[in-house]
Amino acid sequence: MGKYYNGINGPFTGKVGRAVGSTWKGIPVLRAAPMKRTKRFSEAELRQQAKFRIMTRLLKMATPLLDLTFRQAAVQMSGFNKAFSYNVKNAITGEYPDLKIDFPMLLMGRGDLPNAGSPSVSCLPQGKLDFSWTDNSGKGKALSTDKAFVAVYIEDGQKWEYDMNLALRGDGACSMDLSEHSGKSVQTYLGFISNDDKDVTDTVYTGAVVLPEKNIVLLSNS
Repeated sequence: MGKYYNGINGPFTGKVGRAVGSTWKGIPVLRAAPMKRTKRFSEAELRQQAKFRIMTRLLKMATPLLDLTFRQAAVQMSGFNKAFSYNVKNAITGEYPDLKIDFPMLLMGRGDLPNAGSPSVSCLPQGKLDFSWTDNSGKGKALSTDKAFVAVYIEDGQKWEYDMNLALRGDGACSMDLSEHSGKSVQTYLGFISNDDKDVTDTVYTGAVVLPEKNIVLLSNS
């Protein structure tokens, strides 16, 4: 793929022969149209395609979060694409075709801001997750005003719940209400982002949790 900034009549878009002109992030680019494949895919290629499908399915619903929490690490690409690239290399385990997500290795944010100390999660009976940490304001660029963000993956339903405004680093704790997902297994992550949204931590995997079932109250007619 080549970049170009002006042709005889300005930027070229569309297809002429095998040349395809388009714009990517405001930059005019020129590439060759793909040729039709005639040979079978190798096992290595099939494995990579499977990894791409698994990671796309996992991350696509968290795109708005990842565009922000991977922005510091992304260069000439979106935060989502950087998150996808990192995690497809580091957070898939198993042998093809039995591949699966390695949730402890998954990152939902990446940057050089120090994370808080001793992060943990616990579950309350009513379906709330309580996250806690040690305030380490003053370590490197860490400030008490850094915003805590939480990302929770609901495995049954393949859905993300996340929040960027639950608490500050200096608060030492925050809660997320997940009562609507009672009885389900979830994977949990905690990170911090600076108040100006420029600096981000690597997220910490705070573990898998099974949310309690809702209490059922039976009414008597007597």
